[in-house]
Order: sequence, then structure tokens, then C-alpha cells
Amino acid sequence: MSQIDVATKSPIRQRTQGLRSRIEAFVRNFEWTWTSAVLFSMALLFFLLISAVVMPSFWMYYAEQKIGWAGPTDLQAFLEKPFGTSITNPLSLEGYKQVRDAIAMGLTTGPIVTVLVASAAMQNWRRKLRGSSGDSRPSGGYR
Repeated sequence: MSQIDVATKSPIRQRTQGLRSRIEAFVRNFEWTWTSAVLFSMALLFFLLISAVVMPSFWMYYAEQKIGWAGPTDLQAFLEKPFGTSITNPLSLEGYKQVRDAIAMGLTTGPIVTVLVASAAMQNWRRKLRGSSGDSRPSGGYR
């Protein structure tokens, strides 16, 4: 028995094959209606509001009140003294504020970038499942 035969007969691959074929059939045959588009847009708006607004705000409150990384960020103070005093305190107070702000920015921009990348990937996947070429131009108009 070759290695290819063993890989194709794995139980995980056999289980996911049925699920994958159902998902691919749904993606290939799905058509937007006004109702589904509005409901999807409202769900996407709710997801973006929670993930790009509420989570970073919660993180800022948590970091300032529980961890003690409070105050405005001062880049010049961080560049003058970037490191802490011991191995258990590797950053200065300004360094911890920089980390706090970097995490908040990641929590803010991450969901938006994820939505953009996922939508482009889904469009390309649907186009490939339908057999369309990657370079499709709209019809009509002057050429």
C-alpha cells in the first residue's frame, strides 16, 4: 500500500469530504437576494462594532485599571529609557504603554482586515468553483 493510498483512506479525510462537498455546493450555488444581503450586512455591522470597537475599549480599561498601564503614551520618554530595571520588569512604564496601545490598534484593525481578506478569498473560491476565469471583465461599454 503506497503512501497516497493511506492518505486518501484516512478517517479524517473521509469525514471532512462530505462536509467539504456540501460547503462547496452551497458556495457555488448561492445567490444574493435583498433579504439575505440586508441580514448579512446587519450581522457584519454587528460583528465589526463588537470586535473593532467594544473589544479594544475593554482592553484599554482593563490595561489601565487592572494592570496599571495608565496614562498617555510618550514616545520620547520611551526612547530615552526603553528598558525596565530587572529581568521580571523588562520594559519601562512607557514601554508598557506602547505595548498597550499596540494591542489596542491590533484589536481595532484586525477584524476589518480579516473581513476584507476573507471576502476576497470567498470571491476567488466561488469563481473557481463556478469555473470562471480569474480575469473577468464586465460586459458592455466601449472597448
